[in-house]
Amino acid sequence: MNKRLIWALAAVIAVCTLALIYVQINWIISIYQAERETFDRKVRLLLENVVADIDEAAIYNPPKHPQPDDNGMPLNSYSLPIAERISLEDVAVFLQKECLKANLNITYDFAIAYASGEVIFSTAGFTNADPAQTEVISLFPRDPEYVKKYSLFFHIHQKGGFIRQKIVILIGVTVLLTLLIIGLFFYNLLIIFRQKQLTEIKNDFVNNMTHELKTPIATISLAAQMLNDPHISIREDKSSDLHQTILFESKRLHFLVEKVLQIAIFERGKLGLKYQAIDISGLLSKMIRLFTLQIEDNNIQLITAIDSAGPMVWADETHLTNVFTNLVDNAIKYRREQGAWIKITSNNYINKIVISIEDNGIGINKKNLKKIFTKFFRESTGNIHTVKGFGLGLNYVKQITMMLHGHIKVESSQGVGTKFIVTLPTMEKNNKRLK
Repeated sequence: MNKRLIWALAAVIAVCTLALIYVQINWIISIYQAERETFDRKVRLLLENVVADIDEAAIYNPPKHPQPDDNGMPLNSYSLPIAERISLEDVAVFLQKECLKANLNITYDFAIAYASGEVIFSTAGFTNADPAQTEVISLFPRDPEYVKKYSLFFHIHQKGGFIRQKIVILIGVTVLLTLLIIGLFFYNLLIIFRQKQLTEIKNDFVNNMTHELKTPIATISLAAQMLNDPHISIREDKSSDLHQTILFESKRLHFLVEKVLQIAIFERGKLGLKYQAIDISGLLSKMIRLFTLQIEDNNIQLITAIDSAGPMVWADETHLTNVFTNLVDNAIKYRREQGAWIKITSNNYINKIVISIEDNGIGINKKNLKKIFTKFFRESTGNIHTVKGFGLGLNYVKQITMMLHGHIKVESSQGVGTKFIVTLPTMEKNNKRLK
């Protein structure tokens, strides 16, 4: 899948995600409006019931000592002052009762006032009431038209907050799912690009491996044909050289196959290490001797500062040797043409040994420093490397170092050189960890 198609799919998914978010926002707004309308209906019904309760109380509970009119006749209930028809406490009781019936857990203030808005009596908090959040309903609907009219003013505190509280779980779940979808979208996009990059790297690996395998196979095939062809006269010394060539190329093929097998071993986690006590100074000295001819042939100056007397490490000798062999081999491969040098040092500390392999070679680009331990990764791509390889060596080095409970870090500047620092626990510290 090419990049253009990936980005096109990403754009389509992004548009769909934005459309989904838009629909969800509108859906939440619609739900909020529906909840607000339902709440307003409940409040209106509550107030109508309170008005009915007040009206009945005024009819069935007339004042004990009604004032007579000018002719000495008792006044009708609607002719009485409002204070004698209903009290603040009675209204509070009626409101509380109706709120419980309507299952409305709200805080409020209220007032009884003339229709003009002049307050007769009210609760203490009503003075700060917001008119926009106040419901008004007429009292005593049975009173004649000519009688002075009264109204009940009902103010709800944080009306919008109460409604939002009812749908907060719905909003929370919606936001959470939306964020999850967006997160998964970006995560999948990242995986796609990583898989694409891995595919390209593996293709490079196959190309390089194919190229590397062709050479020993062709050499072995040619040598075998020469030995088996009766028409070709071969001297005894030449015959020995051909046998040596076949043996050398066979070993080279074996090494290449082993490189590939290491991948499968690491991925399955079945690499068996044979632990033993190892003297680092002896191991490094032995490894340096293996590279002596190669270092001399390439005019490389070798500098060593190995601490000869020090604690032992608990490790697999073969794999630990391979760790340092890979690092020195890279230093030789990526050397500079003139004045190349390699410095190998080891230092003993409390509970650890630090080994560094430094060179003044071509160095590593800073942006690739974090990637060099990744399997198959190389500084350039394609089968065009100046130095052939598969991008497996440093991944192997890191894996083995970690399995030995150590760690490795790299310091490098392009055109200046590279320094690998391997830190391993001493045998005593490893034994404590194992216990």
